[in-house]
Amino acid sequence: MPPADKTPESRRTQMYKGVLELALMRLLQDGAQYGLKILDGLHEEAGIDLSEGTLYPLLHRLEKAGLIKSEWRHEAEASHPRKYYGLTPAGATELKAQGDIWLEMTERLNAFLKRGN
Repeated sequence: MPPADKTPESRRTQMYKGVLELALMRLLQDGAQYGLKILDGLHEEAGIDLSEGTLYPLLHRLEKAGLIKSEWRHEAEASHPRKYYGLTPAGATELKAQGDIWLEMTERLNAFLKRGN
């Protein structure tokens, strides 16, 4: 039996940690979103489950780096203002660079893992 930290779920979590930034920036490329909408989008579109406790520090770090920006919006259907996060031009440039690296790396790794099959 594998140790508790080597379950398929823990392995998946470790792999996701390396791509959360990329997935988050890609999601925000389509337009600014608020926290819970970001969580839902990452889950539904990318298959990434993460908690608010993981998301908000990541958002803060990316904002501090100038890759995303935030603004408070009060919408008629919402009972309170929501903080929306959107990609900056620097974030779009970083997304392109990281995305290119990711696509090249995964293409090569996939071919490597499938060799001999």
